[in-house]
Amino acid sequence: MKYYIVNLGVHFLIVLALLILIVIFSNRNRKRKTKSPLFYFLPTVFAVIACLFVFKIMAPRLLDISDVATQNYYSYTGVIDEVAPLNNYLTVDGVKYYINPLRALPSEGTNVRIRYTRYSNYVISVEPVDALDVGGAISEEMETAVGIPNND
Repeated sequence: MKYYIVNLGVHFLIVLALLILIVIFSNRNRKRKTKSPLFYFLPTVFAVIACLFVFKIMAPRLLDISDVATQNYYSYTGVIDEVAPLNNYLTVDGVKYYINPLRALPSEGTNVRIRYTRYSNYVISVEPVDALDVGGAISEEMETAVGIPNND
């Protein structure tokens, strides 16, 4: 959980740095100290980057703070499709989950149960589990529930 808080703090500092750059370059434009016409648009570029960064990365993490504080996590069981080369995310059944890169992860193809946050898909725990064959059970229940019609 410490990694989640440190990661949130680092992303906050990145957004703060972008905002400072927006103010600096806007003041340069206002005082007409900008030499090149390309640098004139830097505040706009930094603002777009900051907005994308906030909406894509910061907002989901901020929404998950209450779940992390109350330890209210979602759980999912599936097969690991891919582990990132830097171990910073893994893909389970086609969905990308972010994880602490210092954590040891099971290999690809392993059945796992993951606990994760709702909005940012940050993994709290990864546990290998045995494979469950529920295919037959589901079809038996469906046949029982539907029943076979009588032709009387």
